[in-house]
Amino acid sequence: MSAKSAPHSRLLGWAVALVAIGLLTGCAASSARSVAEATPVVFPAPPAPARVQYLGGISTPDDLPRARSKFADFVLGPEPTSYPLAKPISATLQGSRLYVCDTVLNSVLVYDLVSGEARPLEGDRGIGKIRQPNNLCFDSAGRLYVADKVRQAVVVYNPDESFLAAWGRPGEFAPVAVAVHGDEIFVCDSNRHEIEVWSRQDGSRLRTIGGLGNEPGKFFIPTQVAVDAGGVLHVTDTGNFRVQRLTRTGEPLAVVGGPGRALGKFAWPKGMDLDGRGRLYVADSRFANVQIFDAQGRLLLFFGGPGPDGGHLDLPAGVRLVPWPRGVPWLEQRLMAGFDPEFLAVVVSQQAQYFVNFFAIAREEASP
Repeated sequence: MSAKSAPHSRLLGWAVALVAIGLLTGCAASSARSVAEATPVVFPAPPAPARVQYLGGISTPDDLPRARSKFADFVLGPEPTSYPLAKPISATLQGSRLYVCDTVLNSVLVYDLVSGEARPLEGDRGIGKIRQPNNLCFDSAGRLYVADKVRQAVVVYNPDESFLAAWGRPGEFAPVAVAVHGDEIFVCDSNRHEIEVWSRQDGSRLRTIGGLGNEPGKFFIPTQVAVDAGGVLHVTDTGNFRVQRLTRTGEPLAVVGGPGRALGKFAWPKGMDLDGRGRLYVADSRFANVQIFDAQGRLLLFFGGPGPDGGHLDLPAGVRLVPWPRGVPWLEQRLMAGFDPEFLAVVVSQQAQYFVNFFAIAREEASP
């Protein structure tokens, strides 16, 4: 190349780069506008006031906020996708970190909704290795409890995700869900169709609740457990198509649902949780929706439903309610104007456009 043509080549190179920057900036702006301008998916449907808004979903780290610009991808090539979900079954949000139990990857994956980081749980190795995580929860001190059905233990990790303990009885115990309330741990044992209550200090068994049956206080395939602020135990009694309310010592109080196709009934209830106002959320894998009940067991609303579009679900297996997480732009920028969220519902759908779906739950209106 002659010295005379070199400046022209440099100018051409700069021009191509500027065009690329313009295109990428335009794409980013267009993408941001599409999020802001897309017609919100809300429940119930307009013109009724929106009580639930679908915000979006995640299946791979590509759905997370980007740690690197699109221009860097243009110059360097796209980064490889690491740690995509395969078959999640439950998830919860702790701060900005999404913790997902995946029964094919046999790990708990951690997705950060702020930084875009994706990785396995730090303690998932050596003595802390997970074999099949089915459910998880955090206690008030930030410790993580993972119900591992194949390891036949509840595996406990410190707030820094280092391994702390593994409690269980190999050969006779199949934990599929776990909840913590006060100094006690409540564990669903699908082998014995019962709830075991353990000491939070050392994992020793304090008592058992239930057993196989269909009368009040008995279970057939319990799949989820939660405890409300007053200490009332809630159990998804999947094989009996209901949710049972019991005292912490096992006395039956009430039944929600029952078999049937009508709203307020269940076809195959699985995931279940409570919000901070005592409302009960039940994910039904066959109805492909989440039904919301008040403290008296009356149906208030449902969201989701079958379909391929955003906001619809397919085989929902887990639902977790957390207070609305402030300071997570990935969620906040998706809120429609005027929507004031109080809680976030994290719903795991095993066959859908997105595996983990996020729904904002509106703040309860003040009484006049």
